[in-house]
Amino acid sequence: MRKKWRTIRKSLRRVSSAIKTIFGMPDYDRYLQHWYVTHASPGIFPMTEREYYMYALRERYEKGGITRCC
Repeated sequence: MRKKWRTIRKSLRRVSSAIKTIFGMPDYDRYLQHWYVTHASPGIFPMTEREYYMYALRERYEKGGITRCC
């Protein structure tokens, strides 16, 4: 039963991520995965969810440029 619920939660996370991508909303979970793979260093921490959301809004509406880090 637990395995079934884990599978359902994982599927819902994927659907949520896809919807956020389609509508151009920032996806904090995807950011964290990317950050830990690409930018992680000892003593350096990723942005909090609030910081990330505010950063994404500024990038999207104030600069009007591409919303990616690299």
